[in-house]
Amino acid sequence: MKLKNSLIAALLVGGVMVVAPSCNRKGCTDPTANNYDEKAKKEDPDEPCTYDLPTGYTVVTIGGVSYNQLDANLTQDMTLDAASNWLLSGGTFVNDGVTLTIEAGTTVYTADDGTVPFLSVSQGGKLMAVGTASSPIVFTPISATPAPGDWGGIILNGYAPINTGATAEGEGGTGTYGGAIADDNSGTLQYVRVEYAGKLLSTDNELNGFSFNGVGSGTSLSYLQAYRGNDDGFEFFGGTVSLSNAVSSGNGDDSFDWTHGWVGTGTNWIVEQDATLGDRGIEADNNGDNNDAMPMSAPSISKLTITGRGSSAEKDAIKLREGTSATIDNVLITGAKDGIDIQHDVTAANVTAGTLTITNVTASSDVTNPYAVNVAAGTDSTNTANMLNTAVNGAGTGADTGWTSGWTKAL
Repeated sequence: MKLKNSLIAALLVGGVMVVAPSCNRKGCTDPTANNYDEKAKKEDPDEPCTYDLPTGYTVVTIGGVSYNQLDANLTQDMTLDAASNWLLSGGTFVNDGVTLTIEAGTTVYTADDGTVPFLSVSQGGKLMAVGTASSPIVFTPISATPAPGDWGGIILNGYAPINTGATAEGEGGTGTYGGAIADDNSGTLQYVRVEYAGKLLSTDNELNGFSFNGVGSGTSLSYLQAYRGNDDGFEFFGGTVSLSNAVSSGNGDDSFDWTHGWVGTGTNWIVEQDATLGDRGIEADNNGDNNDAMPMSAPSISKLTITGRGSSAEKDAIKLREGTSATIDNVLITGAKDGIDIQHDVTAANVTAGTLTITNVTASSDVTNPYAVNVAAGTDSTNTANMLNTAVNGAGTGADTGWTSGWTKAL
């Protein structure tokens, strides 16, 4: 009893109980954590380990200038600020559940290092790239002498329906797309200019300036320019998204292209073809392997201006084929061989069915043939010719003017 009382007295100092160190001390036991406690024996649930979050980029120096090179996979929300130099090297994926925000006035450079740079938003990811007319967001090669095809472009992969199956794989390994969510949201792109994209990977396997793969109607796309790419300026692979106020300038293949069941709207589109390259102003398909595939491509296009390469280049301003439907109104065409060319019997049948309509088209005097009908003779052929003959005697004025000032780049 005396021994016990003595021990208690020895531990009391100034009325305060002093407790000997415990062999069960709790704390963070991970040496890589910010709050690592080397004396801790087990984890403290009330004070878990803490870590520095990954930045999403690595600082690299090129030509004496520092760039923030984005990681291949963005696994957390991040923002690209206008004050920094940002760089794409190889493919950068915005992963499912992640939002990449890009400030107005930001320039994102693409590397000249033997890789194929591109920015791909995976299904479930979002890109919030909102510029302004005075401070657009620009994607451009780092090279002092940029050329078409220097990089891959921007790809959005959504969960909206397509007609090639439940899902599909994007060109160049850029992601899975397609599904059943018509109003899927992949973010907002506004006042964004993509320059010198459209990297050729192999035959019939090219990336575009902008690729919209199964993108849903919850996505907002407006005031976009695809400038001097090697392939298409804008391409829609199914989906329900709409695009307004878009400019395709000097692109090496088609300026606008849709296929695989796209059913969105396009308003205020401008095509500016280079005098020496470029195919069609619009190339429109339903499905090349199954012209009757559903959902059928059936967008509504209005206020469209196409300035082609000149009639001697023998290029169509608008080619409608492989079963596409559409509602097209208010078109102004200059510098083309054929203003509107409808190809394949299945496409002409859509005219008879009333799912392909064209109204109010003005073709200038330098358009060799205001329209062409390349289908078998018969009722559908006659109906198609009659519709086009009426359309090109309309009063098409094309896209509104004035909205391209300040943020687009001239050829």
